[in-house]
Amino acid sequence: DKYDTTSSVYLLPIIKSNNENEGRKQYINTEHNVNRSLKIIGKRLGLSIPLTMYVARHAWASIARSKNIPLSVISESMGHDSETTTRIYLASLDTAAVDKANRIILKSL
Repeated sequence: DKYDTTSSVYLLPIIKSNNENEGRKQYINTEHNVNRSLKIIGKRLGLSIPLTMYVARHAWASIARSKNIPLSVISESMGHDSETTTRIYLASLDTAAVDKANRIILKSL
């Protein structure tokens, strides 16, 4: 079965080689193809920013946090080695407080 992943450490069978260099090439090639497709989808949806795997990853983390998904689950899902990494990552996504402060300041001008 071409989609069998029982012998793979990966969820999706996009990396088929056990050779590290070849596996990296397969990953980069797949990432490029997925990003190209996501950008087309984003454009058709009228999104203001190009849709990429990076954007999807940020969106997933932001939505998970807003739905009160436990930090440990978010951390594991994102493949982080520690919850500290996830805390830093999520903090970098939190622009709501800055946006609110900017609106208040702009209204006072």
